[in-house]
Amino acid sequence: MSVFACSKSVAAVAATTLAILVTLSASSTSARAEMLAPIWSGVYAGVHGGARWADVDFANIGSADSTAFTGGGHAGLNMAFGQFIAGVEGDIDYDGSSFGYTSGGTTGSLDVNWGATLRGRLGMNVGPALLYATAGFAWKDVSVVETSLGGVSASNSQVLTGVVYGIGAETYVMPNLSLRLEALRYDYGSEELSIGGAAAALQEIDPSDTVVRAGVTFHLN
Repeated sequence: MSVFACSKSVAAVAATTLAILVTLSASSTSARAEMLAPIWSGVYAGVHGGARWADVDFANIGSADSTAFTGGGHAGLNMAFGQFIAGVEGDIDYDGSSFGYTSGGTTGSLDVNWGATLRGRLGMNVGPALLYATAGFAWKDVSVVETSLGGVSASNSQVLTGVVYGIGAETYVMPNLSLRLEALRYDYGSEELSIGGAAAALQEIDPSDTVVRAGVTFHLN
């Protein structure tokens, strides 16, 4: 056999071996990526906290705003549909928003005690992250205390019902632990608050909130 023919045989074997190695490497990489791909489906629960920018329009007084800390817990269920994720989530939060007002000698305070939501979530995998939109129903417990010019006080509490919507992003940092960041908008529409015994300066309110919060979630998958 000539040196030239031998060289061709060696080159052919080398090329075949290289092709096999590339194929095996690609297969291994794909399998490893599949193993490490985030698993978003399943039940989860976690905690979150952030800032709440709230404002209230008083029908007969004007408007007031408040910035406060908000924090609480969330839990939900995700279902995977290929690259897309659909689910439902509920949360409950402490809300420290407070609004003071004065009208015709009557002083009052509108304080928020807690808030809760029940929302749907629809998201899409983008690399290691889950980007999602969310919308649903919101509830807010408020208390009102008024004192008239003559020193007569009256109070009332009520749970307001509204809507919430927003966007967020979430990514795994450990096999069953993810971090999230989301922005939510709450709108409650106009609500009547009946206050007897005082001057009832507060007749109708129109509250709305914007929340930016971060959270940690544990996944049971």
